[in-house]
Amino acid sequence: MKSLLTFVLPLVSPLAAKNWNEVLDRLDETASSIDNIHRNHENVLAILVVNKEACLRPLPACFEILRVDLPPPQMSVYRGDCDERERSEAVKWDKGYKVAYGMIHGKRQGSKFLMGVDADDLLSNEIPNIIQQDCAANGWYINMGWLLPLGSRWGVALPDFHNWCGTHAIVRSDLLPLGDSVDSMDPAIIKGIYGHHRELIPYLSEAGNELKPINFNAVVYRVNHSEGNYMRRGLMESVLSPKKLFRDPKNFLIWLSRLRYFGRKTERTFIGD
Repeated sequence: MKSLLTFVLPLVSPLAAKNWNEVLDRLDETASSIDNIHRNHENVLAILVVNKEACLRPLPACFEILRVDLPPPQMSVYRGDCDERERSEAVKWDKGYKVAYGMIHGKRQGSKFLMGVDADDLLSNEIPNIIQQDCAANGWYINMGWLLPLGSRWGVALPDFHNWCGTHAIVRSDLLPLGDSVDSMDPAIIKGIYGHHRELIPYLSEAGNELKPINFNAVVYRVNHSEGNYMRRGLMESVLSPKKLFRDPKNFLIWLSRLRYFGRKTERTFIGD
């Protein structure tokens, strides 16, 4: 069956992870979120792209697993462990290769839209509805979403979510710069368009294929866990740090105004019952 939407998830190499079981725990939760969508929308599928040596747990039936023979990054993928420029380039290549590989496969399988998804995020079950209302659209960028520490009920509603998270855009597959194989593609495209979240939206805009804002909290970006390569901390250690109140009170109050309770009703839209 040709899918309306295929999520493409790149997974870190087990040789690069700090804690592989933690990687799989976060993946389990992301997979459950996607399965929650698939139960009501059978034409929404997922592709997980992993290194050939990765040992995985069982995944929902809506997932297809693709394995790549890709050497792991030669330095730590976690911010703060090594030179940031070198780390960033290594992460962009590893992630970009896997996302492009999965999207080429998804496009070949006939998926109308494709979306890169970080394997620790949660997705709203409302996403397919907006696509079904406008299947001719170029796609959508995720301008609104949650910044939520793992295990917390308090998060921040981000008005510029696409600037924060890799799970940031739904794009019609024929508009993406994809080759017949990843190895035939320009490495700059692999790293820039597929390995990072700042270049795809401007690239499409410059080509005359602007994306629409999605205008609801469509994704949860989970932070404050050991396997987030940006190593973002909890709210009190970052955007709502008491130090920020004294250093820049106006900015602190802006962030405080975005604080929201992530209650059970909201949670159900991302992970179901």
